[in-house]
Amino acid sequence: MMNRLSKWLLSAALGFTLALPAIAQPVEVRPDGSMAVPAMTIPDSNLMSAEGNQSRVEHILAERAVKGQPVAAFTAALYGPRLERTKAAFPVTIRADMIAGVPVLVYEPKDGIAPEKSDKLLINVHGGGLVACFVECGGMESIPVAALTGIRVVSVDFRLAPAAQFPAASEDVAAVYREVLKKTPPQKIGLYGCSAGGLLAAQSLAWFQSHGLPMPAAAGILCAGADPGMGGDSRIIGKVLGDGENPMPQNGTRSALGYMRDAAETDSNAYPGRFPDVLRRFPPTLVIAGTRDSALSGAVHLHSRLVAMGVDARLHVWEGGRHAFFYDVRVPESREAYDVIARFMLDRLK
Repeated sequence: MMNRLSKWLLSAALGFTLALPAIAQPVEVRPDGSMAVPAMTIPDSNLMSAEGNQSRVEHILAERAVKGQPVAAFTAALYGPRLERTKAAFPVTIRADMIAGVPVLVYEPKDGIAPEKSDKLLINVHGGGLVACFVECGGMESIPVAALTGIRVVSVDFRLAPAAQFPAASEDVAAVYREVLKKTPPQKIGLYGCSAGGLLAAQSLAWFQSHGLPMPAAAGILCAGADPGMGGDSRIIGKVLGDGENPMPQNGTRSALGYMRDAAETDSNAYPGRFPDVLRRFPPTLVIAGTRDSALSGAVHLHSRLVAMGVDARLHVWEGGRHAFFYDVRVPESREAYDVIARFMLDRLK
């Protein structure tokens, strides 16, 4: 037996033809490093819950059904039902307010805030591609975090494209933060956001630095990185497997994010992920993504840069998770992610 195996291995090493299954369409590796991949069927991840896999399929089909509709109608149809399920799962109170002239929504746990947490505050910057606000400008991320931490969450309704462009959103976040600092010390404040909100959280941290504001105690950059260029493998793979869409261009910064249309790539407030001296001053930072998330590469790259700069950075990646997978509270992985966010903030706001 060993003799036969040895001969088989030797034949393979010498390049002899073996009776192996033929590959009709091999992957083509090109001299420039690009690869042509033949059509194939990719199954659900067997490491994600059945609910998580089904949620991804539902999202893709729902997104296709409303494609082409106005932004408000698109987000209402896509995220409205999720928002209602989130409210049912995590009871909170919600009130509208203005802070430093910027509209905000304030979320508090339904049973009130315990005295030992009354001096703490979380600031959320919502997702939506910097062009929309998911029906309620922050409820998707604010409701579960307020309920699980028992801490007040202020969600900033910052200015959006196309009417606004960089640095309008950073200015709005900074205005709220500066006002909050009058009553709440920075070591009791956390800042976080998902998707475009995650990018804006990173840009806001850079903006705070360049405008003499202290760093908050913690940051959460969720389903995002710190570079609007949004490059990397997941820009292709995540878009296909997580959204059922054609890959987005690697250099699509200005076309994909009209908000950044006139921002210079040499501006560290706009592209903080490219500036080590800016990243070095980030507070403890939580980074979250999924393996089918188009932002996974940006998240992984940000985490590696933060670690290299000596920042207390934690990366959590959920197998099979699409972009913002935790928005669907029916999915077990959603509660896992919100629990991680809550623990991270509670451990660092003193």
